[in-house]
Amino acid sequence: ACDECVAIAPKVFVYNSERKVVIGNPKGARFADIVKAAEKCTAGCIHPGSPANPAEPGLDKLLGRAAKFN
Repeated sequence: ACDECVAIAPKVFVYNSERKVVIGNPKGARFADIVKAAEKCTAGCIHPGSPANPAEPGLDKLLGRAAKFN
């Protein structure tokens, strides 16, 4: 793993016993952080999905940024 996602959203992205990154708590970070992690992911394996908080500031812009990863 490159550690970018773990550094950006450490409650969402965690290491399992095989030292592979998995989803720990999908609601453990703002949608903005999950989108940022997807943008930084060199493997292209993060799909932000839908925001957990529909009232998160800047959601329209974030959804546009997330669209290419979903």
